[in-house]
Amino acid sequence: MADTTIIAARRYSDQHPGYRLAYAGEAAVPVSLLTLDVVAQQRKKLPLVDEFVLRLAVHGIHKISNMAAVLGIDEPTVSDAVVHQLSAETIEYRPDSLGGHKVLLTYGGQRAVEELSTVTPQRTEYQSAFDRLLWKPTPHSRSDLVSRADAEALGMLILPSARTAEVATSDVTPRRLNQLLHQVQQDNGSPEVELLSVEAITRQPRLYLPAVLLVFISDTADDQRFNLVVDDTLSEPHDSALHLVGGLERTKIEIAPAVGEPDLPAPLRQQRTPYDAVRDLQRRADTPLPADDGTPSTVLSHTERHESVTARADLDALTVRSVPLFEHRELLMTALETARTRFLLATPFVRDAVVTGDFIAKMETLLRRSTLTAHIAYGLGSDLTHNDKSALGRLRTLARRYPQLTVAHVAERNPNILIFDDTWVSSGFDWLSFRDQPTHTYRPEEGTLVRDKAHVDEQYDHYVALIARAARH
Repeated sequence: MADTTIIAARRYSDQHPGYRLAYAGEAAVPVSLLTLDVVAQQRKKLPLVDEFVLRLAVHGIHKISNMAAVLGIDEPTVSDAVVHQLSAETIEYRPDSLGGHKVLLTYGGQRAVEELSTVTPQRTEYQSAFDRLLWKPTPHSRSDLVSRADAEALGMLILPSARTAEVATSDVTPRRLNQLLHQVQQDNGSPEVELLSVEAITRQPRLYLPAVLLVFISDTADDQRFNLVVDDTLSEPHDSALHLVGGLERTKIEIAPAVGEPDLPAPLRQQRTPYDAVRDLQRRADTPLPADDGTPSTVLSHTERHESVTARADLDALTVRSVPLFEHRELLMTALETARTRFLLATPFVRDAVVTGDFIAKMETLLRRSTLTAHIAYGLGSDLTHNDKSALGRLRTLARRYPQLTVAHVAERNPNILIFDDTWVSSGFDWLSFRDQPTHTYRPEEGTLVRDKAHVDEQYDHYVALIARAARH
């Protein structure tokens, strides 16, 4: 399954010109799952005036003028309702003995009135999610939500509520609930129900809606912006709501300037394709450029496909290029899925939020390839207390089961790197703690991808020696 954070970060990384993406991570929007005691009835299929036209005809009032007088409305409004019901074949509009016309019910009209008379309100339970950041009901079901324990285990950033109080019945108006209910009923074709009143809230456990928080820092490092991606779409209401409750300060996330371009040998630095050129190729590969309005659709489709394929080929042909922040996670997943001969990872921290069951399963698949050797180094001069023991335990258990994997603590300070086959990624990105750094300080780290085999071999040999020496102690 595609990583929603990767998708959101790639899609919206250029949302703010003059700013760089500095953080992309799972967030948890607080939600109360309300169980409501409501009075509801089946939604009437007829507009109100149309309904009364039928009811008045049953009671012997057949003239449009008389119907208007009883209802206290103008005759044209009643006439419109009569026209509607003539089209529906529930009434006939026949001449009377006085030279006028009268409204008479057809058999279908009699049945419609009978059905109307059987619609009675009933008291029942109704469940609705309530977004505590927006402070209003939201169209989500229990299956969309996670518990706080699960959110924390997944490394999600818990977002604040707009208010600390419990939700009151005045916060869930029938009008708003009916708008949501009507949309759901249209989508799944279930019988339409109308809520008349909310009598009480009997339960309201607090859960969380998964989202993605994107944080950007200006090129001058003196300003920050953020966006929340909810249901795979930028949500301006959630952005505004988070601003109102304190913005990034409430999240405890701190954004610092990038440490600068990775230190590379001079020949590689001269070859390095910069960020802007890489992003241009990636955008063209991901989203084909539109053609002129006059281009025929068949030609347009071919042109778009050609542009996308060409951009992808140009990107893959780059020997040394920039790696935008959002791409690091993609590259780690690519390494796990495609490496055939070697996999090496060096990172300061190892955290539960990254070394999940899914990550271990991907590692196992990787290690079953008979031609592959794998190494993981952690520490790199950092404080070991920031590692999760359970995550380290899972990696060490895997190393005991698969002799081709070596996991070791490297005490010396070294750059973070990822090597798979003949690809080397050098970056300040924390490969195994990107979901929840212990310091909550993030930088718009820009890495470098190198496909020059001689340089990749040199880095690989250096780190293998470090890991082998550390593993002996």
